[in-house]
Amino acid sequence: MNGAQGLLSVATDALIGRDQNRDSTTPEELRYPATIFVWGRWFICLACIILLIYRPVFSYFTYSMYGLCIAVLIAFNGYVHYSLLTGRTITLRWMLALSAIDVLLVTVGMIAAGGFVHYFFYLLYYPALTWFAIFFSSFRLSFTWVTMVALIYVLVSLNVGDGLDLEARDDKALFARIVVMYAVVASVNLVARFERIRRQEAVRRERELHQERIELSQRIHDTTAQSAYMIGIGIETATEMAENTSQELIEKLNATYRLSKSVMWELRHPIDIGHILEGKKLGQVLKTHADTFTTITSIPAKMVQNGIEPHISTATRSMLFSIAHNALTNAFRHARASQVVVQLDFHAAGIRLSVSDDGIGLPEDYASRGHGFKNMQAEAERMGGRLEVNSGNSGQGTTVSCVIECSFN
Repeated sequence: MNGAQGLLSVATDALIGRDQNRDSTTPEELRYPATIFVWGRWFICLACIILLIYRPVFSYFTYSMYGLCIAVLIAFNGYVHYSLLTGRTITLRWMLALSAIDVLLVTVGMIAAGGFVHYFFYLLYYPALTWFAIFFSSFRLSFTWVTMVALIYVLVSLNVGDGLDLEARDDKALFARIVVMYAVVASVNLVARFERIRRQEAVRRERELHQERIELSQRIHDTTAQSAYMIGIGIETATEMAENTSQELIEKLNATYRLSKSVMWELRHPIDIGHILEGKKLGQVLKTHADTFTTITSIPAKMVQNGIEPHISTATRSMLFSIAHNALTNAFRHARASQVVVQLDFHAAGIRLSVSDDGIGLPEDYASRGHGFKNMQAEAERMGGRLEVNSGNSGQGTTVSCVIECSFN
């Protein structure tokens, strides 16, 4: 098995070449077209079964070979569908192998039918070539593949059965079918190439925006956050100096000091999310964020992680981080908590992020106050997850959780 896999890997690399590697597609981007591909093959399987059952005109041998081809197609397609449902990684090698299987099965069907015939089976070359052109947008690769398929079809047509009937002008029909093959691949390849260019432009722009946000977080850290910190120290010093003066002045200084702490904490969001954009793991960034929360607010906060963090997209890590930050902000501003726990759980079924405090709990109308919980709810839904809020009486605190059900197998 390992030898076969190695041979497939070498053959794939040789066939794909530099063009496709340069415009490589990620497994996440392959998943959607692969899903459509699987459902398209199920439809073809159903159509073939109907054609075999309804008014059959084939010999026993042909009928058996057609049935065997459909059975193999169902088996392979079922395996791919199962892999998609269980979250396994989809690669271009998979797609190349499936395309080769499609061409092989169609060719076997053509041989069983007696070579060049006017039955429906040769039509299956077209969807097989279409899917290939979608997954592999390199024109050179698509042209090579359709040429190989055309040569196979010509060889089968000339050497199997009675060959071509020149009086019936089968040669012209064969030529027309091959022309259609090239036309289908060229058209699909053009559209796929155009979409890939658009995607690459969007990715390039997204990377530029990420870099801008990283630079912005660094500038905030180096300038605004430092200034806010110095202002806080100045206010704290002024409060100590005003200890024996006006009580009203002391209260205003204390209120201003609390406000400076709130500003310093809010500035940590764009600063620390910059680490997410730089590619650091969510657990690592949340650990630093919890330590900073303790330093700024004087409320002890600890970070607990269960399980090993898998690969998570930057967008998902950013939204989970924002939910944790908003929950910590609520604990700081409103909960009157004496301690906070940030817990991040990774398991086979998904992710659970929880922020718990031992404060006074939430009012009944908490969801309609401000935009904090609305924003957290919206971000949880964007990730395909849900937001859970559990709040007890005074002293029992509040727990805000974001649960995302997904597979990391």
